[in-house]
Amino acid sequence: MAAGGRSVVGTVLVLVAIALFAVGWRLTETDRFFLLQAARTTGQVVAHESYVREAKKVEQRYRLVVAFTTPDGQRVRFRSVSSYGRPPYAVGEAVPVRYDASQPMRARVDRRIEFLAPVLIWLGGVLLLGGTGVAVAVFGPRDARGTSRTRR
Repeated sequence: MAAGGRSVVGTVLVLVAIALFAVGWRLTETDRFFLLQAARTTGQVVAHESYVREAKKVEQRYRLVVAFTTPDGQRVRFRSVSSYGRPPYAVGEAVPVRYDASQPMRARVDRRIEFLAPVLIWLGGVLLLGGTGVAVAVFGPRDARGTSRTRR
């Protein structure tokens, strides 16, 4: 592949990384909002709701049902977004909660890994793809002797 070819491939990879960054920024908006803006309180697990996840194999999963009270006295009960093979909290246990103060029903159990995982996976993919694009554009492919194919 000529020098121009490898820089084209590298440029395409960098452009794809930029597009992935833009799309991911939009798709992770809700998670970023909850990480940065949502009100915090403490709730209580009131139940484990059975949930059957049908993937490659049928799996019994559980969602937490959590209740909390807003500062103005409104009692809110919600089901966790995530499901678990073994619930991380027992019924009756206190749990940290984040919620949208203007719409308290938009609430989540505040487990940082559940908020951060999608953002970190997205960011890792962007960095890997962008870094690969830069490496291909700068260094290009090598032949079996370790020399660049373009510098003979």
